[in-house]
Amino acid sequence: MRLITGAATDVGRVREGNEDAYLVDDAMGLVAVADGMGGHRAGEVASATALEALRSAITHGRPLRESMEDANEAVFTKSLTDEELRGMGTTLTAATLVTGGTVLVGHVGDSRAYLLHDGELRQVTVDHSLVEELVREGRLTADEAAVHPQRSIITRALGVDASVEVDVYPVELAPGDRLLLCSDGLTGMVQAETIAATLRREEDPARAAAALIDAANVAGGEDNITAVVVAVTDDPPLRAVSAPVAPIEATVVEEEPAPDAGERRRRGARGVGRVLLWALPIVVVLGVAVGAVGWYARRSYFVDLHQGRVTVFKGVPGGLAGWDPTIERRTAIAADQLRPADLAAVKDREKFSSLDDANAFVARIRANTTTTTTTTPPTTTVPGATTSAPPTTPTTLAPAP
Repeated sequence: MRLITGAATDVGRVREGNEDAYLVDDAMGLVAVADGMGGHRAGEVASATALEALRSAITHGRPLRESMEDANEAVFTKSLTDEELRGMGTTLTAATLVTGGTVLVGHVGDSRAYLLHDGELRQVTVDHSLVEELVREGRLTADEAAVHPQRSIITRALGVDASVEVDVYPVELAPGDRLLLCSDGLTGMVQAETIAATLRREEDPARAAAALIDAANVAGGEDNITAVVVAVTDDPPLRAVSAPVAPIEATVVEEEPAPDAGERRRRGARGVGRVLLWALPIVVVLGVAVGAVGWYARRSYFVDLHQGRVTVFKGVPGGLAGWDPTIERRTAIAADQLRPADLAAVKDREKFSSLDDANAFVARIRANTTTTTTTTPPTTTVPGATTSAPPTTPTTLAPAP
């Protein structure tokens, strides 16, 4: 399997400068999109700083999640060095090939990753935005969110605070797939159906990226636009590694003298050395890939039913590359005690980045099993409107680019 990448970015038709940036590193199998925000040129600095720090961390063998945390620290630290850079931040969506056909997608903000598989487009990432939270809570529909006046407000970004929570998604790729990373300058202008049609139509990833940029500009180009398209193919590499062949001189009719024993030993040693030089990097890459998958598989938690009881598992539902989930905590909550909505949520096996988050989810559904009367949730104030919603943890809202 081979990955072919095409990328493009454009200032759009309204903005004066381009605060978007992208990274394509074929040698490391790394691609990323960053959409900066801030004052005078601060957004441009934030996105460039994040990508530089990400590349450096990945180069030094850091896992994707930690590399994005390093990028957050780099942007935050730089923002403290210059008054004009205070408060700058950036989205960051990155993908790196870890093993075989599996990529890990890391995500902070509202830049997105999509996967086109068998002609169908699926959004891989979940926006860290105000309207997305309202959609998840059932207070907005997806169509309403697309035109909401506060759709540009994001709830998570790199560089705004000293630490950041990074979402990581494993994605299995197959020949014929297209992986798209893009800024909201594309998704805010172009419908998902048009994006899918473009990716299906344009086989060359560079032409596909350019066509997506053009579509966003035709629709108005209200923001900077960036698209990175990764095409998955089973074609052999352009420069295939082949077995050593006989020197051209060997085809001459005249016979060369046979080498003596010492020369044969020297040739054999050189051959072994060449094999070791070729094989050693592959062994190192495979070791890093296996370690990264294992690290990710044991970093996550999810809640499911086990023997009819709500149970907290450590790992990824169904396992990942041989790393099977293990039981972290058994509860006494039976399936028949759950409300239908809570039972459906448990069966969805939602993933959590920490044991505390998983336990908090269990606590919420446990509270519902003992509720005997309907209560009215407290009022939560949303900028621009007051609605009734379940209590949420206060979140610092970072203005989008």
